[in-house]
Amino acid sequence: MTIHPKILEIIGSRGIVEEMMDEFFSSKPKLAYDPFLLANMREGVDSLLDAVDAGKRIVIYGDYDVDGITSTALLMKVIGTLTGNLTYYIPSRLDEGYGLHREAIDRIHEDGGEFIVTVDCGSSSAEETAYAHSLGIGTLVTDHHNMSEKKAEGIIINPRLAEDGYPFKGLAGVGVAYKLALAISRERKIPSSLMAEMLEFATVGTIADIMPMVDENRTIVKCGLRSIHLGCRNKGLRELIDRSALDYKTLKAGDISFGIAPKINASGRLGDASLGVRLLLSDDEQEIRDCCNELIEANRERRRLQDAAYDKGCDMLDDELAKGDFVVVEINDSHEGVLGIVAGRLREKINRPVVVISRSGDTYKGTGRSIPGVDLYSMLDKYRDSFISFGGHSAACGFTIDADSIGKLRKDLNRDILALEEEEPKLLDEKHLSDAGIGADDIDLDLAEALQMLEPCGKDNEVPVFVIRNAQVSGWRFLKDDDKMARFSLVTSDGRYIDSVIFRNAAEAYEAVTSGKVDVFCNIEINNWRDVRKAQVIAREIVPAGTE
Repeated sequence: MTIHPKILEIIGSRGIVEEMMDEFFSSKPKLAYDPFLLANMREGVDSLLDAVDAGKRIVIYGDYDVDGITSTALLMKVIGTLTGNLTYYIPSRLDEGYGLHREAIDRIHEDGGEFIVTVDCGSSSAEETAYAHSLGIGTLVTDHHNMSEKKAEGIIINPRLAEDGYPFKGLAGVGVAYKLALAISRERKIPSSLMAEMLEFATVGTIADIMPMVDENRTIVKCGLRSIHLGCRNKGLRELIDRSALDYKTLKAGDISFGIAPKINASGRLGDASLGVRLLLSDDEQEIRDCCNELIEANRERRRLQDAAYDKGCDMLDDELAKGDFVVVEINDSHEGVLGIVAGRLREKINRPVVVISRSGDTYKGTGRSIPGVDLYSMLDKYRDSFISFGGHSAACGFTIDADSIGKLRKDLNRDILALEEEEPKLLDEKHLSDAGIGADDIDLDLAEALQMLEPCGKDNEVPVFVIRNAQVSGWRFLKDDDKMARFSLVTSDGRYIDSVIFRNAAEAYEAVTSGKVDVFCNIEINNWRDVRKAQVIAREIVPAGTE
């Protein structure tokens, strides 16, 4: 296999050694582990099949994001081949919040539910699983989140369990659900065509949940994308791809991240996550079209609400930055379901950790996003006793807190971030990161095609970022009558013009361009237009030459 020198440079910097290359670049990867290596898998399968054989009413209890929705649909389809006494329950993001709840268990009990299988949640639900057991409801928890000191009663299948010896800890919730389905297929006959379709679900959920695109996840996603490319077995997913102006035959991980996942997510953000489950479970063409229409409209509304809340947040940034570098922005009268995205956009704008809070009566709900080098979970975990509820990880968090406590929390967090800055003075400096330098003369179709070998890209295997130093820009024009996006050309030493585009912050980039030569941080892609294939530069940042 001949590999472009720039690809070798990139994978070398990412720790991909020679003996790993065949598997990494294979179109038919084989890096997959026996599902029974997961702790408690044997007991979990046995308990679930005992419930099936006893004719018990089984409830798949999911989460309201894409990972939870795809996990729920996956187990509904697989277990549905064994029993018709099956339903699902997804809590409302707005009314119930994340995880297993006593009130939901009561509803399940009233509806005759006798055995709950959680997906993408439940590992820390000690009181809730105990309550279910007190009602005579059996439980099987499948999850992938970090474990806390509290642990659910009964059987837990989670690669992050302390006693778990599974070789890969980075599975998504849908990855764990898929491994459960594989284990079930060892014991009962599940159609192979259905298991291929379930790989499509596992692919969408893994990408959407920003799981590391390495090891077994890379195998799951490659195989799932291949199934989609061959026609996409799931009718609902195929319709949503088509309605998103994407081509299923060439769909990439990035297309799912930015084109498919937000639409599935939108229903859960704004209200009813079951809409996404119904889309994936339906075989009725009219119902599928109706679900797509509702998801697309929900996503439009999500974007409108998100933009309005973001504008509110921007107006408050100067006042909050005057208080310190841990920014707590209060945005009331905005839809709670979009505030996490708003926190992320504000974080990108100011390169500071940001928590957006909204008041409801005597409490605040908060959702936060962090920057590299600032462990948000650790910072807030110090004040766990201040919260009514709290959870998250290094890059994101969510909490509920008494209104009287928010002022002290803000002061404490600003004090803590100041201490971090004293230890690391450049912690909050804006960083323009790149995988490799490249000259404009070296950008061609051969390189753009070679970069496709790195797909699927995602966390821990990001789309490569190149920096072009001292670049000359020509033919700048803004798009869509605004200053956010622009087209331009990069000029090579021999007078070639390389098509280029920037999709954000074009006005700031133009200021740099008019001052002289620039450094361009970019991705390099293939542009197909009227059967002509050529390399195209997608600029991420454009700064005056020599800025860093």
